[in-house]
Amino acid sequence: MSELKVTPVQPKPEFDVMYFLEVCGETRLSQELLEQLETAWNDWKDRMAAFKLVPSMAKNDDGFLFIYLNESVEDAVEKAWQESPENGMFFHNLAITLVMCSAQSLVPELLESCTPLPRPMSEVLDFFETSGLEWNEQIGSLNRQYAVYTPMPYRGGCEICMQSDTCPNSTLRGNA
Repeated sequence: MSELKVTPVQPKPEFDVMYFLEVCGETRLSQELLEQLETAWNDWKDRMAAFKLVPSMAKNDDGFLFIYLNESVEDAVEKAWQESPENGMFFHNLAITLVMCSAQSLVPELLESCTPLPRPMSEVLDFFETSGLEWNEQIGSLNRQYAVYTPMPYRGGCEICMQSDTCPNSTLRGNA
């Protein structure tokens, strides 16, 4: 019986301050905050899990990229929220930026498009479960706040995304 092929991958996320500012909706940061964010970025890179998942029925080694930040990052963001809601938002956006820059370092097409979320196959759901993660089918998400699950290599956007009918960028929403 074939199984899911799980291969750890090493993203090479580079902090892009312009991309981060765009995620935040800001135009500048204080030097003190930037230094705090840099410290968190360097720490959180080591708290990331990243895998290429290739289901047994995949063709041509087509698989999926799965990246997530562990619960300690979520706790750090929550602590930042408690100390200062404004800074909490910056740290929340930093975690999002770290996950997205990591995904983009491995699937460069994500720089120019959305990150489609395909429906996980049973083998992938089993992997999530054995990794201590829970998939919520109703809302299409994991119990990790900062995570990406997307095709690798890139295979298109909305046409393969399980959330395409709810995507705010969908051109099909009004036509259904």
